[in-house]
Amino acid sequence: MSTVLLTGGAGGLGRAITQNLLKSGHTVVATLEPGGHKLAAQPNLFPHELDLTDEAGCQALVQQIVAEHGKIDAAVLLVGGFAMGSISETDFAAVDKMYRLNFQTTYQMVRPVFEHMSGQPDGGRLVLVGARPALVPSAGQHMVAYALSKSLVIQLSEIINAAGKDKNIVSTVLVPSTIDTPANRQAMPNADPAHWVKPDDIAELVDFVTFGAGKMLREPVLKVYNKA
Repeated sequence: MSTVLLTGGAGGLGRAITQNLLKSGHTVVATLEPGGHKLAAQPNLFPHELDLTDEAGCQALVQQIVAEHGKIDAAVLLVGGFAMGSISETDFAAVDKMYRLNFQTTYQMVRPVFEHMSGQPDGGRLVLVGARPALVPSAGQHMVAYALSKSLVIQLSEIINAAGKDKNIVSTVLVPSTIDTPANRQAMPNADPAHWVKPDDIAELVDFVTFGAGKMLREPVLKVYNKA
């Protein structure tokens, strides 16, 4: 049985990925926002409340997972945030907020996970979440802080792949368009969700790149756009 660390387990995407991993027979250790939404108890699901801006807390959780489950085979890091704003509308406080929500929460979990996977004969797989505005400047100009923070996540994945090449550690970046979650439907009531990406489809993709045939990919950046 493989062990997966998943951050943001109670979100719209996190719930779908958690259920798919459990259905596939994996053990899932899911982080939850302190005081936020919970996950119903299920076999092989181990929820932990954790503020991912707490670096020592992230390191302690990785150590706890290894002590209790033996190893971490894959890490799926979903926690992040979103904000609109052009350059003229975006002060540095807004940039710093997106940096902390999107990059800091990712990096502080990547670091101890990568260190642990470096000592495993089988290495490991990481899945990070980028964003199309980080790749397409014409889209990023309307959400500057968000685009900048997600561009760092994409660059981090490239660095992981360079450092992990001889250790069988591969980082995949998923770059979704709009994900069909209740929150996005409420925020964009006039949009057509048929053009969006279904959380269940992303969950299947995560399983593909971590444990399926896609685990043989190197340096993957997957543009999960559907029709959006």
